[in-house]
Amino acid sequence: MGNVVWLRPPDEEGPAPGRPCLVHSEDEWWEGTVVWEQARREDGLWWGTATYRKHGEQVTEVHSQHDLRAR
Repeated sequence: MGNVVWLRPPDEEGPAPGRPCLVHSEDEWWEGTVVWEQARREDGLWWGTATYRKHGEQVTEVHSQHDLRAR
């Protein structure tokens, strides 16, 4: 996925609850949505709660900006 567009965190374009995204899990990309946390964590990354469908089931997990991409 060399042409993947990064999903911009809140400081770059404002928070968007339920923003469509792709979530990286099990070496695959799954369609879902993300709700960003209000501030970066101590590691300097933005984290968000991602909800997506994987193998027919709805999954909700917290992921860093590194595992979320624009859809």
